[in-house]
Amino acid sequence: MRIFIKVADSLRLELAEKFQLSKVSIWSALNYLTYSDRAESVRRYALEHGGSIVEQDFTPNCRIKHTTTEIIQTFAGGIQIRINRQNSNARVLQDDKEIESYDNVTVQSWGNLLHHAQELSEQRVAAAARK
Repeated sequence: MRIFIKVADSLRLELAEKFQLSKVSIWSALNYLTYSDRAESVRRYALEHGGSIVEQDFTPNCRIKHTTTEIIQTFAGGIQIRINRQNSNARVLQDDKEIESYDNVTVQSWGNLLHHAQELSEQRVAAAARK
């Protein structure tokens, strides 16, 4: 299950300006990937100004490996999510290089993180096919 707050593009721009955050930070807050006070404020403001919560079924297309220390999900195109089983911190890797990291990933935000990794994977596969 993927849960996020859907907003109009104009509200997304307003959020970035009001909270002085990048587009990526706004996206992370609206997709429940960040849980700071600021991210909570972004979500609250978005919902008070026309945003709506969306729930979406989602099944990632990846291989899953469980080790004693990690859950490793590998997608096409060299994209991988590694979640530490002790502290729930997650790393997103591209070709074995960390490109993003998230602390204290919850089950809800994990679904959104999987969706994000799936999108990255599809973009890389499509780019490779165009070459």
